[in-house]
Amino acid sequence: MKQPLGFADSALPSHVCWLHKSLYGLRQAPHTWHTFLSDFLFSLDFNSFKVDTSLFVLFVGVDIFYLLVCVDDILLTGNDFTMLYHLIQLLSLEFKLHDLDVVYYFLGFEVQFTSMGLMLRQHKYILDILTRADITSCKLVDTLISTSKVTVLSDFLLSDPT
Repeated sequence: MKQPLGFADSALPSHVCWLHKSLYGLRQAPHTWHTFLSDFLFSLDFNSFKVDTSLFVLFVGVDIFYLLVCVDDILLTGNDFTMLYHLIQLLSLEFKLHDLDVVYYFLGFEVQFTSMGLMLRQHKYILDILTRADITSCKLVDTLISTSKVTVLSDFLLSDPT
């Protein structure tokens, strides 16, 4: 960084401006960060989903790896531990990482490992909302839901769709 034109101090030519606003304060920061991260992941042969551009997938033979990005939180998983470790090492060469090892909580979801796979719950998130709204002491009420299969009749049209 150099002193800006018109503000150069001839007595202290090596001094530079001290920024009071970081990159995070700029409106274009999220887009710039996502573009930088995406370009790096594309260089590793990850693909992005058109529906959800924050989800990246890498296929290596029969192995599959998923990388989910939410602002600056990243969740990386796959079915080959050795390759997963290698991907973490590649990411750590480019970015400052804090590897939190096994995930137990991510973006409001509690993650539990079972014999059948992963189970995602939002129990803590819901309790936080109820506590914030001060309705944790309300009585519970069962909500009925149909257990029969729902069918859609394609030839049924509403007389007034509004």
